[in-house]
Amino acid sequence: MDRDWNEVLERLVEGDRLAFAELGRLVTSCLAHLRAYDFREEWDDLRQEVAAAVVANARAGRLRDPKAFVGYVKVVTRNKFVDRLKRQLRHREKEALPWDEETARSFAGEDEDPRLAALWEAVSGLPEEERRVVEGVYREGGTYEEVSRATGVPLGTLKRRLRDGLARLREELNE
Repeated sequence: MDRDWNEVLERLVEGDRLAFAELGRLVTSCLAHLRAYDFREEWDDLRQEVAAAVVANARAGRLRDPKAFVGYVKVVTRNKFVDRLKRQLRHREKEALPWDEETARSFAGEDEDPRLAALWEAVSGLPEEERRVVEGVYREGGTYEEVSRATGVPLGTLKRRLRDGLARLREELNE
């Protein structure tokens, strides 16, 4: 069946529920083509995000050609889906520490280990930029993003400095 997407778009802007259902089917079709089956629980949210973007752009006069409507919805759906994937990856990245749980607890001061004083003594001997990020993450318990904001160091640079600082500490403490 050939749909008159111009009419669907007009009804969307007016808030017609059936038009939202038609758009939802189009978005679902796009997600299926993206093979986003592992993220089915996200599909309702994605449909709503795409609908909001389509309506906002239609009201702003940016969707003039109904022939391009399906392509536009496909692009918006793909972009919103990729944005969600990136957010999930960043969220997982925040949770991961480069050391195991025991070492992290030890750094937080939960274990009374005589080696802890030696460790923090070694940390104080690191170059300033590495020391700040190691202390921010392990002594103060900040996430990478929080330490990045607090120090003004970009996230990628912070991770590199943390990795370099940890490597220096391992080398120094193994001697």
